[in-house]
Amino acid sequence: MSRHEAKFIKEIIKDVVNKLEPKYLDVPEHLIGMHRLARNIFDFLSTATDDVRIVGIHGMPGIGKTTIAKVVFNQLCYGFEGSCFLSDINERSKQVNGLVPLQKQLLHDILKEDGANFDCADRGKVLIKERLRRKRVLVVADDVAHPDQLNALMGDRSWFGPRSRVIITTRDSSLLFEADQTYQIKELEPDEALQLFSWHAFKDSKPAKDYIELSKKAVGYCGGLPLALEVIGALLYRKNKDRWVSEIDNLSRIPESNIQGKLLRSYYALDGELQSAFLDIACFFIGLEREYVAKVLGARCRYNPEVVLETLRERSLIQVFGETVTMHDLLRDMGREVVRESPPKEPGKRTRIWNQEDAWNVLEQQKVRAQCIHESIVKLITNNCMKVVLILFF
Repeated sequence: MSRHEAKFIKEIIKDVVNKLEPKYLDVPEHLIGMHRLARNIFDFLSTATDDVRIVGIHGMPGIGKTTIAKVVFNQLCYGFEGSCFLSDINERSKQVNGLVPLQKQLLHDILKEDGANFDCADRGKVLIKERLRRKRVLVVADDVAHPDQLNALMGDRSWFGPRSRVIITTRDSSLLFEADQTYQIKELEPDEALQLFSWHAFKDSKPAKDYIELSKKAVGYCGGLPLALEVIGALLYRKNKDRWVSEIDNLSRIPESNIQGKLLRSYYALDGELQSAFLDIACFFIGLEREYVAKVLGARCRYNPEVVLETLRERSLIQVFGETVTMHDLLRDMGREVVRESPPKEPGKRTRIWNQEDAWNVLEQQKVRAQCIHESIVKLITNNCMKVVLILFF
């Protein structure tokens, strides 16, 4: 066999392996409350049109954006010349030159070849456009947080060939202005939430008979957030009733760290003024009228308060129903925990006090401190007066 023939056979084998390589992504076994939305997205993207179609999926952290994107990706991926699921873009792009590895993954996953050797994101943009603009591709950009992340991976529709499909998941709906359709994921309904929780807490579709009320209490804490239902359900799995009571009581006072960590990403992505506004709302303004909240925020920060509220809404950190400002209970608890942690045992040194007991303790401490100061001043004046009397006497 000649060298040319051997190389030719090697290329054929490589091509066959690439075609046989499984593309499916792992998804949870129990997709409670997600099937209808996934079906709507699939129907829109699978419609036979020559244009490049873009859909956006947005919502708060832990709501199930990535899971739905994976479901749709699995349904569509074999109908394209190439496909790529770029996961956790925001965190990965924070690494040194972080956009370049993402660009290289995009090229490798679709072209199934190595050789895109570059170390500059601008060069990566050129290569993506040159090599993919004639290919029909499926691309998922998961957890996008900034416009530069999108610009580095899919500058505009012309970067991909006709009939390509793009899915973007994000917490910030303002990034989806180019999308043909956007889908906001809502919290699960109570019966759906109980079912999802039960699959993780009991490995069944419903709670055990003796645990129904405790399960409802745990589900109430989670507020329809899939991430919380899965984490808390797993936490309580195979625990006895006394442990359930203890763990649920702890959750009402100390937020679960795995859930908090996920939610905190959104908080730390805000700049200082927006962080301050978010904490103000979490501590004081939930359930109040938007006009009043905007007026107070306007007196406390440099930004236009209406822009502040709209930005927090776009980033899925608050909701505005009619004229009322509100937020998910777990986001509220996350914000209050941020305040409580600095410092945790000295409420008087915190930036905000919303708890009545803490407020009374601080006032009592201030009263005691003022009394001590008053007594010190009286003692100082008395001593000085005695010195004057003694001087005059002698």
